[in-house]
Amino acid sequence: MNPLKLSAQFAAYVWYSETRQGRATPEESARFARESWVSFLPSAHEGLGRLLLRVGTSGPQAKGRRNLRRSAERAEENPIQGMAEAG
Repeated sequence: MNPLKLSAQFAAYVWYSETRQGRATPEESARFARESWVSFLPSAHEGLGRLLLRVGTSGPQAKGRRNLRRSAERAEENPIQGMAEAG
């Protein structure tokens, strides 16, 4: 995805969420961002878009999910060891 476009979509998402003062669902905000991102290009920053791309594709969350899955598989094999790793 284009970093400038992602930055504009992020700005649109945040603006819509803040404007609706907590009444907007994440789905509504995302739809608004996908449809209206062009209007937010003047406030977009390419560096922010690159950062968002980097965080979204290789963040610790993705690695953490894999580790949790492996821990769960090991816990099934050896419940006592699984409890020790979880604690």
